[in-house]
Amino acid sequence: MSALSLEDRVARLEAEADIRRLKARYLNACDRKDAETMRECFIPEARIEFPPIGTFDGRDGLIDIFTQFAINTPIVDSHQGHNAEITVIDADNAEARWHLAYTMYDPRNGGFRLLSTFYFDRYVRTQAGWRISFSRSEPRAIVDGKLEGGSLQAAWVST
Repeated sequence: MSALSLEDRVARLEAEADIRRLKARYLNACDRKDAETMRECFIPEARIEFPPIGTFDGRDGLIDIFTQFAINTPIVDSHQGHNAEITVIDADNAEARWHLAYTMYDPRNGGFRLLSTFYFDRYVRTQAGWRISFSRSEPRAIVDGKLEGGSLQAAWVST
């Protein structure tokens, strides 16, 4: 039997469910190109390390680069978060590892990217609910390619 009370165990399960919804909200906002919803998934001073995109001390740096490279372009993205391993540390802190499968297509030139990466996140509970305080991406595989004249060219990019 767990040393935690039933109330504590239920609180942990609720925290895990809230964090799963937060990550889904963030990934769906990325795909919808909804910068404001993305921004609200992070605390203002969040540390974000997303190679090869960049490292940001504060959520606005990520939002600025996202606006530049995604919102103001016809690029189509798909972010699929899987295999969440969430650890609730206490009532206000948690961490998780996720697998991300990402695809991007740029209709302007037929270019695409397939990416497999791990996210390592830390979360804090705020008055508005759980938010991401730290997120680091570790790319595992990147394939860049192009659809041209009915043929497909692709190359493995070193990670």
